[in-house]
Amino acid sequence: MKKIFNPESVLVIGVSEHPNNLAQNIVANLVEFDWAGKLYLYGKKGGTYAGYEIYTDMASLPDDIELAVILTPAASVPDLMRACVAKNIRNMVIESGGFSEFSEAGGLLEDEIRAIAAAHGVKFVGPNGISIVNRKNGLCLPFMRLSPAEILPGGLSVISQSGGLALTYIGLGRKENLGVAKVISMGNKSSLDEVDYLEFLARDAETKVIGLYLESLTRGADFMAALEGCSKPVIMHKANTSEQSRVIAQSHTSALAVDDDVVSAACLKNGIFRVNSFAQFMNCAKAFSLPAMRGENLMVVSRSGGHAVVTADAAAAAGFRLPTLSKEFVDKISRQFRAAVIKLTNPLDLGDIFDIDYYITILEMALDRDDVDGVLLNHVFQAESEFAATLRLVQKVESLQKQYAKPITLVLFSSVRAVAAIMEKVSIPAFSEPAAAIDALQVSLRRVRYLETKKTIATPLSAVADDIAKPLFSAWMTDAASRDQTLFADQALTLMAEYGLPVAPFSLVRHPQALFAEAEDLGFPLVLKAVVANMTHKSDAGGVLTGISDQQTLESVGALLFERFRVDPGFCGVLVQKQVDSGHELIVGVRRDSSFGDVFLVGMGGIYAEIMEDIQIMPGPLSCELVAAMVDRLRGGRILRGARGRAGIDIDLLSRVMAGLQVMLDDYPEISEIEINPLVFSNGQGMVVDARVVVA
Repeated sequence: MKKIFNPESVLVIGVSEHPNNLAQNIVANLVEFDWAGKLYLYGKKGGTYAGYEIYTDMASLPDDIELAVILTPAASVPDLMRACVAKNIRNMVIESGGFSEFSEAGGLLEDEIRAIAAAHGVKFVGPNGISIVNRKNGLCLPFMRLSPAEILPGGLSVISQSGGLALTYIGLGRKENLGVAKVISMGNKSSLDEVDYLEFLARDAETKVIGLYLESLTRGADFMAALEGCSKPVIMHKANTSEQSRVIAQSHTSALAVDDDVVSAACLKNGIFRVNSFAQFMNCAKAFSLPAMRGENLMVVSRSGGHAVVTADAAAAAGFRLPTLSKEFVDKISRQFRAAVIKLTNPLDLGDIFDIDYYITILEMALDRDDVDGVLLNHVFQAESEFAATLRLVQKVESLQKQYAKPITLVLFSSVRAVAAIMEKVSIPAFSEPAAAIDALQVSLRRVRYLETKKTIATPLSAVADDIAKPLFSAWMTDAASRDQTLFADQALTLMAEYGLPVAPFSLVRHPQALFAEAEDLGFPLVLKAVVANMTHKSDAGGVLTGISDQQTLESVGALLFERFRVDPGFCGVLVQKQVDSGHELIVGVRRDSSFGDVFLVGMGGIYAEIMEDIQIMPGPLSCELVAAMVDRLRGGRILRGARGRAGIDIDLLSRVMAGLQVMLDDYPEISEIEINPLVFSNGQGMVVDARVVVA
């Protein structure tokens, strides 16, 4: 990766003298951005361009070339790669399109270049992308002309699956005073992907913030592992989440969609800021360009009372506190007011102070307070008469942030031209409205709290699963795989019990006459459940009878389920189960995800689980703290924790249940999914009432 972004010599393949030749733009960019390495050109027809000879014979090129950039028709790329390998070039950028994103034949070509790379230790960017930019050394390889004036140097690095979006983020960054360190257009990412680039940028000295635009994520588990080693804030714009966008993405970058909920959960777990728009992306990037917001105390300074009210509403909705002003603070400021017509509070309305330079003193006083973690400054100014004073104020904001290590979110209101002229003269970002500035401060605070949480020592689920022993159920697994790939209910519950999970007592009855003996052993009240292959929602099918409180009731309804389901070829009996007292019902589960590995679920359970859709999912591995956090994020989390005098659930027991599910998956690769619904908590106890185990 180091040679790709910091080569001492570059070969551009596909250059000609034709005026419409796109590879010429790659050469022009390298010249325009003052790249200082050795540059070589190659093309079939020869000639010269920009003072460089266009070689027609690869063998005549020097032997010390470190990076080859290929922009030729897709069909020619495999042979050109082989020619580069013959010259000992092992690092390449393939900008050509026409591979798997285009056609089946293109997919075969992509397989071929992937095989060449694997056989010869080649690493390449692309294909089907606009390539890379290293703003520090001037390595600028896109096939369209770019200007150094439009790409500010800075700390934001962008990894994008779309070349167009990579350029969009560069342009937006320029407008927002956000410079870039590295830009990567991955294209089809046939060799290097987001995991490789993330690992590289995590170590890159120039990169301070990492932005991602992804349409597919195939190595989710590796991606999360890379994030563990990254101390820098990461922003992700993940698209290709709908059926409509998948068609476009498939032709665009050969992308395949993954479960979007799992992606969101992975972002939450690893402190990634997932966004859904360009504006949100840039807002996060601006947040990380400012000093961190380390607490909830915000000082709002506004030149307009209306702007102050709007800001106060946004701050309250975001959970910020506006500390009251001290008498000393108020007395000092009040001397500057022409008339005592404005009440001095936080937000601080400066509408009666026309000395803009005095705002600097107010900002210093605010930042010097221990009970202020950040300041939001709404500044409305006249474009002509107040431009110079506003420029002094904004320049001072830039230095005060560094001096006090506290953020000042600057919201400017004036003509578009005046605001743009101000921002051209400073290096800090500004915001278009108070709500955007509040969002940025909230992002900053979330980052600080995530890092604080990361410092704590988590308790892995394995710590509560030490005494779980593996039972022998290989015969069941074989039977399930040959049948309908789902264990029968009695088998699933037995599996739960054998792994030490608390299971409501039960027995499988195959004949109506046996009901009474089992009832006597279990004791009333009872629940009867039909055990039928492929029947997921037993209640909807009339396969569950509850509240059987005595022998007489059992006698009147006991044979009903046998009569109702015995004609079904999948019917194998009736499950007689001790009825559990009503309480909190949860659904918990785990499934194997092709990208992220084991993915866990916790939610409000019972027969309304799918209707309520109050669930939280999280890729593993989990800790006991993460299990508790999943519960707290449920809409019903406060209820589950205990409310209105009602006892809450046992979080430790829930963690043990989750640990048991993890051990089951580890023990049996055949299991693809486990679901417990419901897990009932009542009177301080938890009990597995029903379970489903799917075998792949």
